[in-house]
Amino acid sequence: MYLQKMFKQKSSWLLMFLFLFVSEQGRAQLNYLEKGNKLIYFGIHLGFNQGAMKPLRNVSPGSTDSVTFVNSTFGPGFNIGIIGNYQFHKYFDLRLIPTLSFSDRNLIFRDANNLEVPKTLSSIYLSFPLMFRYKSKPIKDFRMFVLGGIRYDFDLSAKSSRRNADDQILLQTHDISFETGFGFQFYLPYVILSPEFKVSHGLINRKFPNENLIYSRAIDKLFSRMFTISLNLEG
Repeated sequence: MYLQKMFKQKSSWLLMFLFLFVSEQGRAQLNYLEKGNKLIYFGIHLGFNQGAMKPLRNVSPGSTDSVTFVNSTFGPGFNIGIIGNYQFHKYFDLRLIPTLSFSDRNLIFRDANNLEVPKTLSSIYLSFPLMFRYKSKPIKDFRMFVLGGIRYDFDLSAKSSRRNADDQILLQTHDISFETGFGFQFYLPYVILSPEFKVSHGLINRKFPNENLIYSRAIDKLFSRMFTISLNLEG
């Protein structure tokens, strides 16, 4: 609930910053010539995420009890990280972005009486995305890019949530995801502004067994999903 309130109150800051920086971009002239040829540079990553799970039901006889349906809905979160960028070619970058991420994911269960039971999975991640980025030819101080790579997540809250866990859906500590996205670069006088949009798909089953909970027994596997809107300040 805390993340949901914070997300609603502060989600407009990203658009406000983007508007201010793009307005400044209109007065900038060929800052790309100064900043676009650096071999190595660093930056700050700030963003909002929407996380969910892809649940696969357990169809073994007697395992689901009275649970007839399970689905996942997106929950809010936010990210903050540090960017390390290696421009090994004028059109290609290798990027490492250690990130602290907060995320809520929602699961909805339905029983034989058509009663819905919600469960929220709250996580705090240390994430290490390793990304390749392809950038277009610059148009004055503007470029587009696409990127893709692998992200490793370490869930800091996974082990602590297993205490007093009779009524909780439990998660494994580790996750690996495939991540892809696109974005834009604006070369401003003092910084490179990069709004970015990414989606990630988990490759590892996140479910940790909790046989005391019928809702846990109703799930065979859980795979993470996430959509992220971020603002990167680099240079």
